[in-house]
Amino acid sequence: MKGTRNIMLLSVAAFVLILFVWGCSSYNKMASAETKIEGKWGQVEVQFNRKAKLYTDVVNAIKGAAKNEDTTLIKIVQMRSRIPDIKPDPNNPQQLGEVDRQYANLGKSILNINFENYPTLRTQEMFIGLQAQIEGTENRIGTAIKDWNDEVTSFNSNIVRFPKNMLASMFGFKKKANYKAPEGSNDVQVDFSK
Repeated sequence: MKGTRNIMLLSVAAFVLILFVWGCSSYNKMASAETKIEGKWGQVEVQFNRKAKLYTDVVNAIKGAAKNEDTTLIKIVQMRSRIPDIKPDPNNPQQLGEVDRQYANLGKSILNINFENYPTLRTQEMFIGLQAQIEGTENRIGTAIKDWNDEVTSFNSNIVRFPKNMLASMFGFKKKANYKAPEGSNDVQVDFSK
């Protein structure tokens, strides 16, 4: 009888030990999953911050370049307006020489503006670059949100299954909400006029 009782006590002790180990392991997995979800959300926030900075920095750079190009074109027009609208007499080589000299000076001035002060007029390239960066950022945001939602879904399905749902309830683990884009989030407008 004593041997049977010892076996029962050992069986109960083994069952309790297994239950304890399983409980600790399950708790640690749920806690790790919750921490991983927080980390994934951090990546979502990083990408949203990147997007906000991108829109601000790149749009301002493009505005500056566009203003620079406007200034350059205005300077060219002003230089051209300084050349008198004379119709040189083809029989007067001196008049032809003066008009030729003025246009040569205009050409040199234009080259100096473009190559010394403003190496390239690049607003169109910048717009194309902005478009590519916006697309890349949106893809990064989409990937970060998908990763976060995947972790949330895995966590939620883990804590609702029996018997882990009892442990989750005991230790205060609650279902997390998946990311859903807020209403109007597709109505992004970029204003280059300011």
